[in-house]
Amino acid sequence: MGAVTPDPGEVRYLVLTDQAVPYLLARVRWPDVAQAISSAAPDWLDDPGLFDLPYDPSAVPVNFPQAASVAASWGRQLRPEAAEGVPSYIRRMPANWSDLSPSERRAWGIEFVGTRRTPARRVRRARRFGAKTAPSSAAVPAKERVGALAGAGAGWGASADGPAANGHSQATDVTRGRGGTATERRHHVRVPIDGGIHIRSWHAAIYAGLVDVSEGGVRCILPEASPLVVPSAALAGPFLLETDVTTHRICLDVPGRISWHRSTAAGTQFGVAFEKLADGEAEGMRQFLVAGRRRGGLR
Repeated sequence: MGAVTPDPGEVRYLVLTDQAVPYLLARVRWPDVAQAISSAAPDWLDDPGLFDLPYDPSAVPVNFPQAASVAASWGRQLRPEAAEGVPSYIRRMPANWSDLSPSERRAWGIEFVGTRRTPARRVRRARRFGAKTAPSSAAVPAKERVGALAGAGAGWGASADGPAANGHSQATDVTRGRGGTATERRHHVRVPIDGGIHIRSWHAAIYAGLVDVSEGGVRCILPEASPLVVPSAALAGPFLLETDVTTHRICLDVPGRISWHRSTAAGTQFGVAFEKLADGEAEGMRQFLVAGRRRGGLR
């Protein structure tokens, strides 16, 4: 497990998503940094309209490790310093990121937003993540990187409105007599996923291997115990999930909660229960599960 480190500088990182799939990553620091890349145009572009992005309800604040993971999936290494000598996009002000004009969509290569799409380009993954899928009765060994901690800033834009209602867990891991959690977990199909999850928890973030995923939550594994993984611990979100099966990642802008945990020979397994997903996030999660199901099958 790595040491907790602060976010570099005061740059704010935000993503825009379509059905929970990030398609634009921005870094903003007033008054000198306003740059972004997109999944279709992964070269940095200056845009003064990005100064308005933190105040747009569609923007999802992420921390540096989450932002770096998104950039890596587009073939770009995210560095703490802003890129120099990049082209600028001249636009009408103020910017409205929830209702972009055709010219703005073309500039960022995001004409597809709001429609079903496939990735504009396939890139070699810069990193490979996660714990390998194992039979349901066995623990899953995680890769060495799993469990590294990284600072998440001051919880910028995060919230935790209450306990998650639709998590899942093994029946032996559920505290009995608390609203029938063991029954509720059957409402969502669990799919084994070969990948990982960035979990944001206020001032820190933890990266864990994925064991299985559902619309209600995830089962994860860490090679070592973590002080962040305790029963009923509130998690601010967002959660960034990634899998080796698909070329994209999903970003769920919802609070969550640690629903259970246990120690095994392979490490610490634990469950994360999500708050109810918005319609777009639920659709993105269903597509994510369909892609994962092609390799792992149902469980």
